[in-house]
Amino acid sequence: MSWLARMLEEHARLRPRATALVAGDGVLTYDALVRRVATTAGELRRRGVLDGDVLAIALPRGTSQVVAALAAMWVGAPFAIIDVDEPPDRRRGQIRACLATWLVDGSEADTVDGVPTVRLRGVEAPAPAMASPDRDDAAYVVFTSGSTGTPKAVAVPHRALDNYAARVAESLEHFRSTGEQLSFASVTSFATDLGHTAVFPALVSGDAVHLVDKPTMMDPLALGRYMRSHAVDVLKSTPSHISVHLGAGARDVLPRKLMIFGGEALTWDLVDQVLANGTCEVLNHYGPSETTIGVLTYPVDPDRAEHRSSATVPLGTPIGGVSVEVVDEDLGAVPEGEPGELLVWGQCVALGYIGAPDSTRSRFVPLPAHCRPAGDSAVAYRTGDRVRRLPSGDIEFLGREDRQLKLHGQRIELGEVEAALRRHPQVRTAVVSYDASEGLHAHVVPTDPTEPPDTKSLRRFLRAALPVAAIPRSFTVLESVPLTLSGKVDIGRLARSDRADPTTPVTRGDS
Repeated sequence: MSWLARMLEEHARLRPRATALVAGDGVLTYDALVRRVATTAGELRRRGVLDGDVLAIALPRGTSQVVAALAAMWVGAPFAIIDVDEPPDRRRGQIRACLATWLVDGSEADTVDGVPTVRLRGVEAPAPAMASPDRDDAAYVVFTSGSTGTPKAVAVPHRALDNYAARVAESLEHFRSTGEQLSFASVTSFATDLGHTAVFPALVSGDAVHLVDKPTMMDPLALGRYMRSHAVDVLKSTPSHISVHLGAGARDVLPRKLMIFGGEALTWDLVDQVLANGTCEVLNHYGPSETTIGVLTYPVDPDRAEHRSSATVPLGTPIGGVSVEVVDEDLGAVPEGEPGELLVWGQCVALGYIGAPDSTRSRFVPLPAHCRPAGDSAVAYRTGDRVRRLPSGDIEFLGREDRQLKLHGQRIELGEVEAALRRHPQVRTAVVSYDASEGLHAHVVPTDPTEPPDTKSLRRFLRAALPVAAIPRSFTVLESVPLTLSGKVDIGRLARSDRADPTTPVTRGDS
């Protein structure tokens, strides 16, 4: 039995009528949640789901989605949440990437794309014996952007999820009066790490989780009304999401006690807006999917001014069970204040990328001897993030070392956008660049120079394969891609290219 499952059962025993989940498809108390999870686990086992099988879950946002995930853990099957709002091609790519053994999608089909389905009828079924997974068995699979155009599936073990949920739960205790139940709001997809933050730490603590629907989360006034009427204590979101809402004058979107930011760099200007418009504390939270949701935290102290000279709010220091180091390209230690790559190890490190041994070897590396404290994992994750260590010991984010970036909480691999563009019948090749003020921009070379693709057809084509945040804001048609003498793309010459179509940006939304 996993630690997370034991905690759920304990809360159901001690506080059976306490609210656990609130969503558009209903409200579940802890007693009702555990009973539904047990019944669903019985249905999974009866269908033939076994320990170690990967269960892809493609259900609408709501209680059923979370119940199915917890039931998968009950029977020892790692779950992979497939966001039903993603384009069909991307969903199919995710199902393939995680090597799904089974699929729960609410359909009546026996198989979907060759994967057998499990139809959850909600019929009372005897609960099977709860699985007792090894700490290094996979608990769930989460997807990141892949440079080849195929999503990468990260397998996260129980030890990592348990450590994260326990550490966050501990850190929230000082926000809680004796016996008080905190209220969390989730305004991001459960398919992402940001969505996991609200669900798992809250449930292991016996708190209430509100799964806010997408129309409400994207409407500043509607979200403000929801936050106020449900007295939400804790919220985690991306800086861009909250910035847009505060810019619309919706100060009620801020929680009562704690605002957690993650997924993007946090600016001091936004912190000042939050502190001026609300009474909540602010926590900056950092962590790649490969290191389980979050590994560094920085509590913002309004009276602590020594870091105001930094461009963004520091990422902070490691949570318990996690160690970090700033290293050079050979994984040697970098002196305090000097830039380097962030290396992460400890209980948090994922098992690697499913079906991608080369990618796993390049990012999950043997821990250097100078970083090896007793009892920690012998594997470290190379984040690709450029950072430096401040005199206080906090880590400051400086940028990416590769071609990944985060937009609206989603990790975007520029190579994935390029691969999608190259599949367009009128595109021979493409290069995508990013500018902080102008967003993503695509340079395309047409297959036939006399019939270049138009912007509308490119956008329409990309919408079927990519999340909205990954669709370029503008496009330039080139005769050829400029190269340096070494044969690499000449980014400087690309940046000076005249943009033939400075079009209106597409509408973006957080998942």
